[in-house]
Amino acid sequence: MSSLHPRLITMVDKLLQHPPRSVQVALGELFPLDEDQLRAQWNELTEHTSLENAALNIRLVRAEQQCMVCFQKYHPQNQETACPHCKSVGAKIIAGEEFYLESIKEENE
Repeated sequence: MSSLHPRLITMVDKLLQHPPRSVQVALGELFPLDEDQLRAQWNELTEHTSLENAALNIRLVRAEQQCMVCFQKYHPQNQETACPHCKSVGAKIIAGEEFYLESIKEENE
């Protein structure tokens, strides 16, 4: 397995202090891990811990960029950064880099 993502390690470490029944995370399309990689790393980090049976729910956040030349907003296709409207390169990322804990459900909920 490739090296574990440090933000996921930190999240799991904090969750181990008070293990929930389920976890909901937001995962941006442009984050370095895709959904399968995130699940694999989660499973590796939580195996043989009090989080092993906690459900991992993932909400995917669609990537959105804004061209810095024509100011049109667009969804990047195949990690392409050129603006589909004016073909210029240089965009501001508006959404898609997210990775954070959205909610947890405790054992007694």
